[in-house]
Amino acid sequence: MSLWVLVAAVLTGLLAVVPPWRFARRRPGYSHLRNTISELGETGAPDAARVAWLAFAPLGLAVWVFAALLGGRLPEDARTGLVLLSLLGVSYVGAAVFPCDAGAPFWGTWRNQMHNLVAAIGYFGAGAGLIELGRTFEDMAAVSGLAVLTSALGKGVLAGIFVLSFESPVRGLIQRLIEATVFGWMVLVGAWLVLGA
Repeated sequence: MSLWVLVAAVLTGLLAVVPPWRFARRRPGYSHLRNTISELGETGAPDAARVAWLAFAPLGLAVWVFAALLGGRLPEDARTGLVLLSLLGVSYVGAAVFPCDAGAPFWGTWRNQMHNLVAAIGYFGAGAGLIELGRTFEDMAAVSGLAVLTSALGKGVLAGIFVLSFESPVRGLIQRLIEATVFGWMVLVGAWLVLGA
């Protein structure tokens, strides 16, 4: 079972990196430092439908699979943390259904507002989920060594959301750091379980 957690984590990480990188290469003027990932699938973008259904939705599903598989390795009291973490999957599926307006503004059409709402729920859920899982890990011999790091990363994600909520020329970089934190943690936990099993 631990190997499947790692496989799901690696797949999730690849889905978080490869499609955005590929679609960004097809988009003239797109900057990973300046532009958000959502802008790849913004309303009117040439690859909007592909980004939605070949990048965002599969990534959301992969997050859910990872959370479910990890749940099979954790005690029942980890359920709250896993449900919170799985909200990141909700945000990606939501991004497929509700593309942002051009430029990913903080305000805009109702669809953009829904996009921003599901994104906020997903990132908050990921941060809070990591904090809660850190507490759960304290009492588990197999992953107790990750407890402090997991909680610290969750707090970092929440701080990143705060920074992301302001206009910035490095908005894309901040978002990618948040995502690298969460998806990197998934791979770390998967590897930790395999090596410790």
